Parts: sequence; structure tokens; C-alpha cells
Amino acid sequence: MDRVSRNFWILVAATVLAVGGLSTALREPSGPVAGTVTAVSALAALVSMTLAGRILVVVGRRPGRKARNRGALR
Repeated sequence: MDRVSRNFWILVAATVLAVGGLSTALREPSGPVAGTVTAVSALAALVSMTLAGRILVVVGRRPGRKARNRGALR
């Protein structure tokens, strides 16, 4: 397994764990600890999901295909 694939799956696992922590924190009674755990879990899930998505987009591009320049005239 190459480095990119390994990092992708690590980020997917981190996202799953963060969402599980978020789910658990949302079931807790209201309080400062529950609020902090909710915020940290949500932030971790958002960051790891974003990074995994970026890897998926880059790896999913077809080789030999150039990225479009949106500002260029044809």
C-alpha cells in the first residue's frame, strides 16, 4: 500500500472515530464538558473529512488530463 492510500484510510478511520465521539457527546447532558467534547469532535470530523476528500479528488483525476483554467479564454 502506498503512502497516499495509507493516509487516506487513516483519515477515514479518524473521521469515523470523530463522528462516533460526536454522537456520544450529543447524547450527554448539557454542560461545559459535553460542549467542549462536541466542539472538538465536530472539528476533528470536519478536518479529517476535508483532507480525505482532497486526497480522493487528487487521486481520482485521470492521468494525462490537464486541470481546467477557469479564467482562460478559448
